Amino acid sequence: MKQKLLILALLVNGGLFAQSIPDGGFETWSVYTWQDPQYYNTSNQAGNHSSTVGSSTIPPANVTQTTGKYGSFGVQIQNILFHTDTVPGYIIEANTGGGGGGPTGGIPYAQKPTGVRFWYKYTTTGVDTAAILVMFKKSGVIIDSFFVAIPSSASTSTYTLHSYYPVHPIPVTPDTVIFAAAASKAVVNQHNNFNKGIIPGSTLTIDSVTFTGVGALQPAELNGNFENWITDTINIPIGWFISYPGTTITTDHYAGTHALQVETVNSPSNGITNGQANTGYWPNNCYSNCYEQGGYAYTTQVDTLTFWYKYSPKPNDTAQVWLNFIKNGQGIYGTSINFYTSVTSWTYASFPFNVGQSPDTVVVNITSSAHNHDTSQAQYAPYVGSTFKIDNLQFKSQPLGIAPVMEQSGEITIYPSPAKETLNIDFTNQSIRGAVTISIIDMLGREVIQSEQNVNTTILPIDISGLTSGVYLIKVMNGSNYTIARFIKN
Repeated sequence: MKQKLLILALLVNGGLFAQSIPDGGFETWSVYTWQDPQYYNTSNQAGNHSSTVGSSTIPPANVTQTTGKYGSFGVQIQNILFHTDTVPGYIIEANTGGGGGGPTGGIPYAQKPTGVRFWYKYTTTGVDTAAILVMFKKSGVIIDSFFVAIPSSASTSTYTLHSYYPVHPIPVTPDTVIFAAAASKAVVNQHNNFNKGIIPGSTLTIDSVTFTGVGALQPAELNGNFENWITDTINIPIGWFISYPGTTITTDHYAGTHALQVETVNSPSNGITNGQANTGYWPNNCYSNCYEQGGYAYTTQVDTLTFWYKYSPKPNDTAQVWLNFIKNGQGIYGTSINFYTSVTSWTYASFPFNVGQSPDTVVVNITSSAHNHDTSQAQYAPYVGSTFKIDNLQFKSQPLGIAPVMEQSGEITIYPSPAKETLNIDFTNQSIRGAVTISIIDMLGREVIQSEQNVNTTILPIDISGLTSGVYLIKVMNGSNYTIARFIKN
């Protein structure tokens, strides 16, 4: 369906896009969606999207639907190479976050099976071993487990039946079972550097998982035929890094249509996470003597940070906004403002500071629960549910640069939006003909596409397949006249 977007009227000035706080109004977001088999936590959630992520740090989903042996779907689990990192693929019916003591949780199950069987395909680019792990628990204690290894020598590109029967029967009837599968056996190792030895390209496909010796009585939440899937979504404000889960877009706003929400949450795949949004990031495996990276150019020594906020804290919790100032790659000054009490209506905050010298970079950090003395996720448990919302974040020296949008007399029809491969500009109701310049600009003010076009038709298609997901402006210039509209790229 065609979607008509109103022309944007922008006040052109030198600081239109050049800001140290990108999208401080939190109006432009990248949206990522992926699918997971129902009841399972997967590397799409925990492996691919955990900790602090930005739009450039999210690899493709490595747990995906595929053609099943029976029914419509099986599940494909793959180790992938993203930039220089290997992302291991796995699925598990348990909570993998929160403290390194092994998986917790599981699904209800009160039978004593004689084994497990499944159909599988396995391919690998090296010497690797896929793994199936089944753990039986009673009253929270592991009473038995099945471990099934599928080595490179058992690789097959067609569905093959595999059955496993342990030597000794399960000692007592369990009340819980955990099922897991991984494209590399090394994923089962929960120690540091657990992805060492994992081969990119190793792919395990499974379908029709059943327990033997119990007839047709299979646990409903096993979803062993992998016919049921759910869609997960992550939203990232343009120019920011966020913690996931715990950070999201909200329509409860002070201005515009959206604001940022950070919340301390307890998720099945990541355990307890305090919501964070940052314009910078900490290097991987950064334990001491390291500095926050990224940020944006900023040279003002004396300034004031302003914003509007709401806060719904748990008892004794503290939300925080803090600034890290950097010069020549090293931190030179840090300062923060804390929030302790509930604020239910949008409230203005003003935060003056004096760096003491001229920096070259600033990093803005926002968190729902600031407890730097805590050493384990368990200490965040009392704060689960604390929610901090923030909007119109800016330095007084660099006010939000994009003027409010307003409808002009002429309208340009752009479709579809969101768009994936092609954006169409409809000139049916326009008098524009002849040579035009098409520019596409991202929300940091960078011109990412420019092309000269000749309008001799009513529909002009623009190839946007090379753009990353997010919100963009498209500018159509005809002589000295131009119009600007906004669209979303999926």
